[in-house]
Amino acid sequence: MSKQLDYSYEPSRQDLKLEIRKDKPFNAEPTPPDLVKAYITPLEHFFCRSHGPLPKLDDHHVISIQGIGLETAQQFTVEQLKQQFKKKTIVMAMQCAGNRRDGLHKVKDTKGVIWGPGAIGNGSYAGCRLKDVLGSIGINCQLPDIGSLHVAFESVEQCEEDRCYGSSIPLSKALDEFGDVLLAYEMNDAPLTQDHGAPIRVVVPGYIGARSVKFLKSIIIQNQESSSYFQQRDYKILPSHIETEQQAAEYWCKVPSIGEFNVQSYVCDPADGQVESNCRQARVSGYALSGGGRGIQRVDVSGDDGKTWKEAILYQPKTDSTTTNMWGWCLWTVEINVKRNTRIVSRAVDTSGNIQQEYPVWNYRGVMNNSWRTIDRRDKNNAVL
Repeated sequence: MSKQLDYSYEPSRQDLKLEIRKDKPFNAEPTPPDLVKAYITPLEHFFCRSHGPLPKLDDHHVISIQGIGLETAQQFTVEQLKQQFKKKTIVMAMQCAGNRRDGLHKVKDTKGVIWGPGAIGNGSYAGCRLKDVLGSIGINCQLPDIGSLHVAFESVEQCEEDRCYGSSIPLSKALDEFGDVLLAYEMNDAPLTQDHGAPIRVVVPGYIGARSVKFLKSIIIQNQESSSYFQQRDYKILPSHIETEQQAAEYWCKVPSIGEFNVQSYVCDPADGQVESNCRQARVSGYALSGGGRGIQRVDVSGDDGKTWKEAILYQPKTDSTTTNMWGWCLWTVEINVKRNTRIVSRAVDTSGNIQQEYPVWNYRGVMNNSWRTIDRRDKNNAVL
């Protein structure tokens, strides 16, 4: 039986130009052409991902920190974090692991919100570095066995699957001088909105959005990953032969949680790469990105089903001279000849040489789809299953 959740504090969303994928909890994404209109995604076109009703908090909200390396729990209000620690701004792509789940759902049923290609946005986030906050209470790289420790985050956000939303990342990522993990209180030069985690959220660049916990209430240093449902029984790539929850039960503990996302690109304009049948040439645009701070080396675009390719012009400004990591996405454009009744496709290559795969790799949760082809169920023999 589902818990009774209180949705009475939901914000007004009349200014959002999004397509709703689920009403309660609220999940919505922009149309593909709207998504790539600007390098920094405006809030009206920024996807919203919720797991339950949104709490309404203010700057007096308290975040507790406890666990290994601390004799007693430490506490900071959002207001104290703003006053006591230097503010840092990063530009990063926030991408749900379920982005483009619809492509896998066309192969075979998946579990989760059926996202199109818009469960992603490129935002400018500002806040204090988690590294600085932890360092102020004695948590630093001198901690014994740091390579085996984790930072678990818990949210005020309630959800049906667990008592609250939770997740974790390796402590080494949190303490990385160039890892840029933030306790963010601003987005796009304004205070966080309720839909995006106000008044404070974790921001973990280069990782799937599930690790950037909103409405943060606690930080725990521990010797294992978070025990949360969303770390242990969700956001994992199960083997392709796992097709039911019953089959999945014995595999959740065997499969690692997703951290960094994979190399990705998508044709957004014309919408989903579809052109009129009589179109012979098209101006095409889309996005590309890769996880772990890897930049995009090249985007190839094809209008003849992958027989020939043309390199796109990339737009990916470097926004911070203090880091070698590329957290933001890359926008691209190209003019190509289009074969009649053929969908335009793209493939990206990142700076480590990783390249998008041709066909979808189906998995039960429908996560991490980065194929350059999208196929229908009737063509599923072409998919990698």
